[in-house]
Amino acid sequence: MKEIIIIMGIAPCLEEDLSNIFKLQDLKEVDFMAIGLDCSDRVLFDIQHVTSYHQEFEQFKARRSKAGGNLDYKTHSHKPPADYIWPLVARSPLSGSSAFLGCQAAIGLGYEKIVLCGCPMQGKNFINKKATDYDKFQKGWVKFAPQMFGDKVKSMSGFTRDLMGFPTKEWLYE
Repeated sequence: MKEIIIIMGIAPCLEEDLSNIFKLQDLKEVDFMAIGLDCSDRVLFDIQHVTSYHQEFEQFKARRSKAGGNLDYKTHSHKPPADYIWPLVARSPLSGSSAFLGCQAAIGLGYEKIVLCGCPMQGKNFINKKATDYDKFQKGWVKFAPQMFGDKVKSMSGFTRDLMGFPTKEWLYE
């Protein structure tokens, strides 16, 4: 396990966020966590973890296998089936999304620095052909994230960047 983990959501900014963080941090010095089914075949470099509130792990594995991605990752959720079960803190109507659960899992696993990519928690996602409004998840982040995550979580874009801060080179290497 590395000290830093990059949590990858499925917002349209994912690739741009990854490109920008790789300018600050060597890819070999981080672990990766994919959030949600649509991340299964969007990034094909090795991931170590997959997190979701939805029980999509079999579909994730099938899509990832078909795309040629690694399958030797651990799964995380708030209920079985998953390799790790984490308590549901940010509940609806204050849910923070699966990315919030991913941050909980990363801290629970012992990661010191967590960087969100493709998790701005604003705007809409049209990747899976149905619009998901991410603004609804902001209440959970505002209520729980600053106290639970402190300075361990930073974000590359959007609302979560404004709330948690941007991962500067100094923060990454301190």
